[in-house]
Amino acid sequence: MRVAARKSLALSLALILLLLLPGCWNYTEVDDMSIVAGVALDKAKDGKLQLTAEMVDIQNGLEQQSQAGFKMISLSGNTIFDIARNMISMTGKKLFWSHAKSIIFSEELAREGLIPYIDWYSRDTETRSDVFIFVSEEKNARDVLNLNSTTESVMSFELAQLMRDEKFVAGAPVVEIWDFIDKLEVSGQSAVAPLIHVHELNGHKNERVEGTAVFDKDKMVGKLDGKESKAMLFVKNKISEGVLEVEDRTGKPAYSLEILSSRTEVRPVLREGDITIHLSTVTKTGLDEVMNTGGMTQHESLKDIEKRAGEKLRQDMLSVIHKVQREYHADIFGFGAAVHRKMPKQWKQIREHWSDIFTDLEVTVDAKVIIESTAKTSRALKLGD
Repeated sequence: MRVAARKSLALSLALILLLLLPGCWNYTEVDDMSIVAGVALDKAKDGKLQLTAEMVDIQNGLEQQSQAGFKMISLSGNTIFDIARNMISMTGKKLFWSHAKSIIFSEELAREGLIPYIDWYSRDTETRSDVFIFVSEEKNARDVLNLNSTTESVMSFELAQLMRDEKFVAGAPVVEIWDFIDKLEVSGQSAVAPLIHVHELNGHKNERVEGTAVFDKDKMVGKLDGKESKAMLFVKNKISEGVLEVEDRTGKPAYSLEILSSRTEVRPVLREGDITIHLSTVTKTGLDEVMNTGGMTQHESLKDIEKRAGEKLRQDMLSVIHKVQREYHADIFGFGAAVHRKMPKQWKQIREHWSDIFTDLEVTVDAKVIIESTAKTSRALKLGD
């Protein structure tokens, strides 16, 4: 991971320099800029906003082309724009925002509401809308960026690479700032963001993205863990790869199914004046691991595994739906948006009360898992007599 990340960082640095140098730009002008890789936003002790910026060190990058360098600065103020301008007094250079890859919000700010902080980012002409957003589970969001002193790499670029590879894990949503803003403005759907924290094992610290921050409008109202987040992504038709773990008949972990493709259809149904939601999920997989020495007997066929996997997936999807309905009352699944598309007349009548309707909405789920292959062998390893 570190080797791949360093290659990605070096490539990013090369692209930055390539984009800045042509045309009217010259080396002196590039040298007068501080390129922002990412930012963390916290609330300072005096109640003001504290912005920590991670910036690419171009000079270090030019001298050590195998790895991009970084610098960290932190400043507090009343607004992001005010802070960004005042940072010039610390760097002696204007901040260049168009290559920023990530923005991390503290949970404190997320629970108060993010509109005041994302408005500038979406409005300013120098920022980009494809930056990845995160909510920190650490006390301060800057604690995650400060890991760059341990990893010796540009943390914001690493976080961007993590999100590009998140489809292989499916333990958190991948959210760019334009998508978050879109969910705030679209009727019938609430926003989510991935959770990030510092993972420590045997004295080594690394960033880890796992779980989901649930929002009602722009305010964070709750969390989902990694497993719940995967079930949520199935509901939202956001699963393309990943792994399904399946137990044997006795309830012990026994099989790993590699997800090859998955599709979930959401169908609103009008029944006796009430709207219900029916979900239908078809997931195609490959049997990639058998964790028992007895192999699959005639009592444990592929059909048995498919059936058990489908039932477990159905239960997981219903469980996360019910949790969000009862605890958070926020339609992060987009059921309201589906009603809006399929039943525009009915939606006009209920849109103002959708939050209350969503809480008691009846949802049914059909989940089918298909094993299309058994990897390189069709049998399990068995111990000799």
